[in-house]
Amino acid sequence: MKQDKLAEDLCRGVDHPDEVEIHAVRAFAVDENESRLRRLLSVTGEACECTYDRSDWTRKEGRTLVRLPNGGRAELFHASGALRVVTGLEPMAALFASVDKAENLTRLVDKAALRLHLQEWVSPPGRLEFERLWQIKAAAADRKRVVGPILCRAVGAYRQSIGRLPVLGGASVAVKIAAEGRLDSISMQLVETHSEPVETARLIGAEAATHAVARLLDSLLGADQRSRSDLNVKVQPLQLGYLHPGKRKPLRTLAPHYFASVEIEKEEEEAQAYHLIVPATERIYQPLCFAGREAPIAAQRRAA
Repeated sequence: MKQDKLAEDLCRGVDHPDEVEIHAVRAFAVDENESRLRRLLSVTGEACECTYDRSDWTRKEGRTLVRLPNGGRAELFHASGALRVVTGLEPMAALFASVDKAENLTRLVDKAALRLHLQEWVSPPGRLEFERLWQIKAAAADRKRVVGPILCRAVGAYRQSIGRLPVLGGASVAVKIAAEGRLDSISMQLVETHSEPVETARLIGAEAATHAVARLLDSLLGADQRSRSDLNVKVQPLQLGYLHPGKRKPLRTLAPHYFASVEIEKEEEEAQAYHLIVPATERIYQPLCFAGREAPIAAQRRAA
């Protein structure tokens, strides 16, 4: 793909504001985050019509783990305050009788979200909206017959927004349900900011962002001697949003970034997909880790 075609595809239909607010993120102590987890356990117990009064809490480095009755568990990540509760429902229990329509599954997920009072977890200027539905299915086969697919779980992903921009990264909230809307698990990766932004920053133009994306793309293809023009590169239009670095990393400032989805197809090779992220402001508020600069989490644990 040539540079001008890459820029054209990245900028297609893009209409972004000239300035965006920079927000300071509220930092909670471990005790405060554990109180938030108790609150989530309380509403989860109400939604499941059970109680989590009897539980075993263990505080470890970076995480707090909670063992719940009937095989359930909960988890708190100290760095980000991300929360997760698993009710203990067996993986192949409470399967759906049939593969239902996405609209019906979305209604079931929304009902579960209402029972969990999700909107109460987001304070102004934030808001939480349904983003997409995922379906987890299973099938089986042997030499004589094929069985499936059956629907095991439905997952509703919700996206948090602060002011005009979404907080991009993993799902802000993920609600997993089984048949009849029974709750399987809930994961939260929400951000709480102060009511007023710390400042307003001017965005770099989309053209400058496309040059930054092209440089990242060239660095990924550095070991490949072929020119980018010889590859089949597919890109989605740039998306503007605040960057959440993940549940294992602390977040102190919400700053705007451009997100580009890139798929590279090579002859007789599997396609490669990337999410390329570049700052949307001249001043760097959140340092980014480029590919290969950090060891994977699993490798870090083994080294420790």
